[in-house]
Amino acid sequence: MIFTFCWVLNINNLTFKETIHELYEAFNRSLPGFEAHLELAPYRKKVELNIKKNNPKIASTLLLLYPNNNDIYFCLTERQTYKGTHSNQISFPGGKNEIGETIKETALRECNEEIGVQIDEINIIGELTQVYVPPSNFLIHPFVGYCDFKPNFKPNIREVKSIIEIKINDLYKSELIKKTKMSFGTKDQRFQVDVPYMDLNNKIVWGATSVILNEFRKMLKL
Repeated sequence: MIFTFCWVLNINNLTFKETIHELYEAFNRSLPGFEAHLELAPYRKKVELNIKKNNPKIASTLLLLYPNNNDIYFCLTERQTYKGTHSNQISFPGGKNEIGETIKETALRECNEEIGVQIDEINIIGELTQVYVPPSNFLIHPFVGYCDFKPNFKPNIREVKSIIEIKINDLYKSELIKKTKMSFGTKDQRFQVDVPYMDLNNKIVWGATSVILNEFRKMLKL
């Protein structure tokens, strides 16, 4: 319970190194997993039943922490507009696993390719619970890592419209989780659904990204 108070009430009293140490300790405990996922995606109870049957493609993402002006930040990317399922969405650096590489190597490579962070500057702390994404049939392996300093970001303009830097404290602000109506379905048959999302830097962060972030923040409150 002491750990919970450190993060929820006194996070600013921890140094960056102390924060990273607490994260390593958190990964030694049980992860919040599926229950944390359901808070941002209630429909996932049905989704999880179809994973093995659909033989999903494997992908990895990276939640990258770093110090900046005495605060702790992580970054998200705003994707470019393209003809695809995840056009314009807010996401972590990440992508498809390539032949011959581990899932951790995928996360590191994609972070380097999409936002220009050097692989040897990144330290991996642990892996969160896998997340299945039905529209693109990907099974995502979300990793958490850190740099000891603020990275020199160089976004890949072909894939990344902008890099969004967010204070980790924002994951504990009041009214973080909201709802909005989104339209789904085919061109001929559309329907609207109330979808939970995280309001971060005035951006709508939803879907797999919000699910991963919710587990991350819940893990720090165990």
